[in-house]
Parts: sequence; structure tokens; C-alpha cells
Amino acid sequence: MQLDAITLAALRDEFAPSLLGARIEDVIQPTPQAIALQCYNGGQKRWLLTSAHAQFARVHFVAGKPRKLTLEPPAFVMLLRKHLEGTRVTDLRQPRWERVIEIGFRQSAASGMVWLVIELMGKLSNLILRDDAGMILGSLRHVGTQINRYRVIAPNVAYTPPPPQTRTLHGTTLPRLDGERVTLDELREAAEELLATNADTMVKGGRKGRQPDVRGMLAMHVAGFGRELAGEACARAFGSAELPIATDLDWDALAETVRALAALPETRDWHPTLVYGAEDERRPIAFAVYRPVQYGAATLRDMASVDEMLAVYYADAEWRGAVDGAKGDLRRVLQTNLDRCQRKDTALHAELGALDEARQLRVEADTLLAFQTEVPAGASAFEMVNPFDGADQPEMLSIPLDPRLSAVENATRKYARYAKLQRAGAQIPPQIEANQLEMSRLEQLRTDLALAETPDEVTQVRAEVVEAGYLRGKGKADARGHAKGGGKKQQAKGGKGGKGGKGGKGQQSRRGAEGGTPLRRTSTDGFTLLVGKNSRQNEAVTFGEGRANDIWLHARGVPGAHVIIKSGGRPTPDTTLREAAALAAYYSQAREATTVPVDHTEQRYVRHMKGGGPGMVIYERERTLHVTPADASAS
Repeated sequence: MQLDAITLAALRDEFAPSLLGARIEDVIQPTPQAIALQCYNGGQKRWLLTSAHAQFARVHFVAGKPRKLTLEPPAFVMLLRKHLEGTRVTDLRQPRWERVIEIGFRQSAASGMVWLVIELMGKLSNLILRDDAGMILGSLRHVGTQINRYRVIAPNVAYTPPPPQTRTLHGTTLPRLDGERVTLDELREAAEELLATNADTMVKGGRKGRQPDVRGMLAMHVAGFGRELAGEACARAFGSAELPIATDLDWDALAETVRALAALPETRDWHPTLVYGAEDERRPIAFAVYRPVQYGAATLRDMASVDEMLAVYYADAEWRGAVDGAKGDLRRVLQTNLDRCQRKDTALHAELGALDEARQLRVEADTLLAFQTEVPAGASAFEMVNPFDGADQPEMLSIPLDPRLSAVENATRKYARYAKLQRAGAQIPPQIEANQLEMSRLEQLRTDLALAETPDEVTQVRAEVVEAGYLRGKGKADARGHAKGGGKKQQAKGGKGGKGGKGGKGQQSRRGAEGGTPLRRTSTDGFTLLVGKNSRQNEAVTFGEGRANDIWLHARGVPGAHVIIKSGGRPTPDTTLREAAALAAYYSQAREATTVPVDHTEQRYVRHMKGGGPGMVIYERERTLHVTPADASAS
């Protein structure tokens, strides 16, 4: 759902007391399509977020400083800082029924004004800085003549407003209807024109077309009426937002409803409302600056302001999309290598079948030597009861022979084949184990990527992927991952360098720091909880900050976070243990599960896996809790 002209009218009214007179203190770019201005007014600092995203184009205040996906300020941000920092907002305009807001800034009474033009028009959305004479100083997106001959948007070009809203009636292009003064005759005429055009199209095309509806007719003919506002008018007049055009409709009731909605910018009877569907009441499905009736049995929630309504509705949607886009290439690289490892695992297990052939060759060779005098010369096969089968009813043994060779020569050939298969078979289990280690490493990196929520965290995962050799060249990655043995649990966490090896504890701590700062939480009982969100943070949490008698936790059998309870040997209350276990489950691959088993033991019983890297560990003397994933302590 996108902002329409009537929502911008409500925002203009809401901005007037809080934005006019505000001093601009900073300009940042949270995502490639968004700009945020820090505004100081009335002793309060607030951030005004403007976005030209194709799906999430909007403008509203946000709580706190927006997170930045773009680390280095691009040219447009530097231009905005040059012209806007230190200025005050002196004017605020919205062209009537346009999805445009213009904010005017002035350094002093003697200086000229500059205008930030916020155009919120879907795929055509843009942020444009122009001077008071109408000359464009810069824009978020440049639009050349090859894209739009009517409106070129580039520095040192005169700013051209969006084209006026028009409609076609009887083959003539006319301005759209003024919703505040629309009459039933005008609406009926527009509907009849639409029906006639549709009928003519069906006759010429020789096919049945879709009957036009009232909602679409209003959106085409009334200025400022998009699909949402048109659907609301239709629902208020006729009880349904989707209604086919018919000649016997009550056009007078529709005209009256359209006039009432179009008068809202004058009456200012705003009622910011969020709409929640029956299936998921956590995320709103729509919003309106009036009390909507078109959503039927949906849940309506009144909001204190339009700002709050928009902030809740969009709720980091653009940020999540931008971060997810930054993960795209890493996700593909990891999935490609995981698929390769899975194919290799299937092939290696198939080769284990050759060991059965080796055992059969040994039995046949031993039998031929033991009963060589009974083997006929020139025979192509030799059959007898298997002398090495200790069963009550031993199976018959049919031994294929080369008739050109004697029994001893056939046995010698089988022994040679047996020895070759044995040598090959001895190499398969280590290869399977190494491949499983690598698969676990890849699974952990995929989990690290899924849990990454900031550009820094995505960069940290990228560094791990590069270090493993999955992005830069081939053959750089050692076999790492997950293995079991000796009755001790072994968990793959990714990276190089094991405890006691060349990468000593100092190097491990340094690498952990490279992974960013682990999360810190405080339990209900006052214990500090440390959570690693990627391989290097896991290394830092377990071996950098964890002490021998601290409690260590990890979701059982899946990649995820290491969690440390800084108990220092003190008895750990069950509430703290369960809160820490819930964190370990939440920051793991199993976070969507209802219940997750989580192992816990003392840190002294956790050590690096041989051949593994940061966070790849084995542990013992563990106990298991079953908890629901949660991060209730998150601020």
C-alpha cells in the first residue's frame, strides 16, 4: 500500500507545528532510496525520514536515529548537507491532490530559499533539491531525456512539476473531476463512457472483456483518488468496495460520498487508523487517515498520529528489504557450495558399497586357495557351500573364474583387486567426515547470514565466506564442520584455528572482535548473558569472555549462537537458565520452531574441534532443556 494525496494532506497538517521553524542539524542516508533529516525544534531532536522506494515511498518522523545501510555518504547526501545543515524549515506545501510535499529551507532572512521536493509516486518516486528560482541542484535519481522527455531531472535543469492529472472523455483529454464539487451527472457520464469504451473494445477484439467497476472509474476520473480512496467511497455509498458499473446505481449517493471524502483536507477531520487482518494481527494490512469501512470484519486500531501510523505500518520494511538484497550473492554462493557438498556426500556413500565387493573378493580368493584341487581346469565358475559361513544353513557360493587361469592365479587376481578396494575404502570415511565438516560450516554460515541484521553483520559474514575460499578462488577452504564420536557432542561454528594450535587464544579473541560485538542481555535474576550472532562472535563469547565455571549453551543439533551465562561459579537460577536457553534457540537455525532442545554445560567442558575454526567446538557433560525461542530482554 502506498501513500496517497489525502494521506499527504493529513501529514502536511501534522507537520506544520512540529516541522516549521525546525533547524536541520544532520543529513544521513539510511538506505539507497531514503534520506533522513535531523530536525531540532522546541528543545527536541527528531528524524524526518523520506523515501523514494518504489514500494515504500513515504515521509514521516521516526523514533530515534535510523540505522544506516549506506556506510559512506553518497554525492546527494553531501549536497543536502551543504545546502540544508544549519538552515531552518520556513515553508511547507502540498500541491492540491498531488502526491508531492515541498519543504522550504532558509539559512537567514537575507539568504535565498532551497526546496526539498518529495515526490511519492510509486516507481516514479524521487527526492529533488531545487533553488527558489526553480533550478534543480541535485536529486536522488537522475532522469534523462531517454527515459522521460517531458521531465528531465538533472542538475542545472529547470524543475518541471509532475504533469497535471487528466482523463479522457469522448476522445478528448480533460482535467480530472474536482472531488469537492463533483455531481451525479459527471459521475454517470464517466461511467457510461467507460461502459461504451469497454463494449467497443470487446466487439473489435472479438472477446469478452472484464466489466469495469465503480472503484476503477473513480480512480480514473476524480483528481487525487487512488484505488484505496476510491474503494472507500464505493464501500460507503454501496456497501462494497468492488462493484461493477450499472446504470441503475444511486449516483447521487456516490457523488455525496466522494464530496465528503474530498473535503477532508478542508475539514481536517483526521482519524489515523491501522487495519489488521484476521489471519495475522501482528502486521497491519492497510492504513487510512479516516475510519475505513471497506475492510469489513478486519480489526481497526486508532493511532495517535499519522506519523505513528506510518511508522508502525512500514516498520523497517524497506530496511529489511535492503539488507536482504545485500545478502543475495552470499546466499547464492553458500547454497551452491552446500549443494556441491551434498552431491559429494551421496557419491562417497555410494562408493562405500565397494567395500562389500572387497569382502566378497576376499572370501572367494580364500575359498579358491583352500579348495584349489577341486576347481576344474578351464572352468568359468566354481560353486560350493560357503566354508566361511557359520550359519546352520550356509549359503551357496558361486565364484566367477577366468577359464584361462588356474585356481591359484584366479585367487591371486582377486587378492589384488581386494587390496586395491581396501586401500580406496580406507580413504572414503575420512573424506566423508571432512565433507560433513564442510557442510556444517556452510550451514553455520547460512545461519550467520540469516541472523545478520545490519550492514556490519553482513560484512562480517562476507569476510568469513571469503576466508573460507567460497568467494575468492577455489580450494582455499579446509574441511570443517560437524562430526560425532567418543560420546561427546560436536558442534560446527565455522572458521580456522583451533584451541592449542597456532591460532592461540589471543588470536581467537582478535578474530572474535572482527565479528562485531556480541549481544549482551541481563536476565531476570541479574546475570549477564552473552550471545554470539556469528562464528567469530561465538569464538569471542566462548573462549574470549567465557570462564571455566560459566554456563555455556547452544541449540542442539543445529547451527546457531553460543550463549554464556556469566555465573562465575554461582548457582544459576532456573529462570536465568531458561532465559539463556530461549536466547540460544532464538539465535539459531531453529528460531521458527515451537520448542527447541538446548544443551548446556560448563565452559570448561567446551573445546575446539580438531580441524575446525572459530566457534567450531565439541562439548561433553551436557544437559538438555526444551524451550520456546525468545529474546524477551531485547531493548
